[in-house]
Amino acid sequence: MSLIGRQPICDAHYAIIGYDILFRDEAELSDYSAISTSAFVLDRILNGFGLENVLGGYLGFLKVDIEFLCSEIVATIPQKHFILMILESSLFHPELENTIKILSLKGYRFGVNNCVLNSETMERIHLLHPWLEYVRIDALRNEYGSDKFKKLKEMNQTLIALKVETNEVFEQYKDYGVHYFQGYYIKRPYTIENESLSMSQEQILQAWNLLQCDADISEIVQKLEQNHVLVLQLMQFINSSYFSFSSTITSVRQVISLVGRKTLSNWLLLMLVSNKVDTSTNHPLLLMVINRTEIITGLLRLSSPKYSREELDTAYLVGMLSLIHLLLNMDHRIFLHKLHVSDEIEEAMFEAQGKWGQLLTMTRAIENMDYGSIKPFIDHYKINIDQMDALIVQAMEKVNAFDAMLQNKF
Repeated sequence: MSLIGRQPICDAHYAIIGYDILFRDEAELSDYSAISTSAFVLDRILNGFGLENVLGGYLGFLKVDIEFLCSEIVATIPQKHFILMILESSLFHPELENTIKILSLKGYRFGVNNCVLNSETMERIHLLHPWLEYVRIDALRNEYGSDKFKKLKEMNQTLIALKVETNEVFEQYKDYGVHYFQGYYIKRPYTIENESLSMSQEQILQAWNLLQCDADISEIVQKLEQNHVLVLQLMQFINSSYFSFSSTITSVRQVISLVGRKTLSNWLLLMLVSNKVDTSTNHPLLLMVINRTEIITGLLRLSSPKYSREELDTAYLVGMLSLIHLLLNMDHRIFLHKLHVSDEIEEAMFEAQGKWGQLLTMTRAIENMDYGSIKPFIDHYKINIDQMDALIVQAMEKVNAFDAMLQNKF
């Protein structure tokens, strides 16, 4: 069984410019040559998942080696959608220079994948730079030093820093003039800017709690309608293309009758962060929230075919609450206490206990392409590759749709 995923590549303001295509296999690629791996991934994208679903209108960064580039398979690549990132193992191959020169004339675009900036690599990049656009640098394997970055920029190379895990590393590479970044720097989780919310946000949470407690509909409507701007934003949010209702919804009461209290309460939290977040800066993390909620609810469907509506709503809530505090710059436990969540949900968040803890752990494993952690789960619940493919592509579709909604400001 094999899994394909993607990781966003962002600029210094957190705006996505492309996706790095990730691949993990049961045999950890031991049974695949590099050429067959690249061909397999390309085939899954084009003929399985669908190009638009995987890339969502952004560039795709696909890892390739010299054998792949010399094969006929390369002709199947949609040139304008992909950057072909040359693996470190092929960087010094004697045929590489002539191969990428010929392919560049045909419209193919190239970069160097995950390199260490030693003297030999720098000399090789200098030789190849007329046909290269991107150099991806492994932030965990390079010592700091701005001279090499300066030389690469003089060669008109666009620089990507990979494995940027901390804000310190992010700031360091930004100072070097690196253009784009990959890794978990997307949000600085150790920075807690506040432990309180705005009046409008507090009103959303009060309405959320009323919905959770099955309060009278009139009381819920009255609470929301205390803020006319909030109700207008809610209507814009609910009527956006992301939700695809067949007719326009015009009132809070109508929303509750159509979708139910639990679903509306979850959407209120989503709207809360969607309104607060500047999509040009926190876009990737907000999309990660959507991906996580889709994956965790999909895993519930696959592992518990007789799931209830209430369980589906709880799974969605667990996925959202595992990340939403970062978008609000709040301590995780403080935010959960504001929502008065159950002990069961807190245990899932912090101790990975119970049914929801297991589903959240598996969701994180899928995000990280941690096949070793995923396999026992899928074996236990007899989940096959087609089901996992369908789950992953559905999550990608939802993320892409939400991305489009944000760009259109609802």
